[in-house]
Amino acid sequence: MAVKIIESCVNCFACEPVCPSKAIYEAKPHFKVNPNKCTECEGDFPVYQCASICPIEGAILNAQGEAVNPPGSLTGIPPEKMAEAMAELQSH
Repeated sequence: MAVKIIESCVNCFACEPVCPSKAIYEAKPHFKVNPNKCTECEGDFPVYQCASICPIEGAILNAQGEAVNPPGSLTGIPPEKMAEAMAELQSH
């Protein structure tokens, strides 16, 4: 069991200090998770602490490879609506 931080991470340093198992570390080109240390916050918190503070939608995946904070989860805007709005902005 371990979460994974993917390349959309912007190295904002938000997740590293909140990890109860100290599994997150700075690496290049983005933060990474030591799978031998990550407990997915089980027994410590009801939600992943890294994902609860991460400002980048989709940057953290669970053990099944699913985004813990998928697109739309932080903004409340469904991805298809965001795509429509961006397309309209770019057309002007």
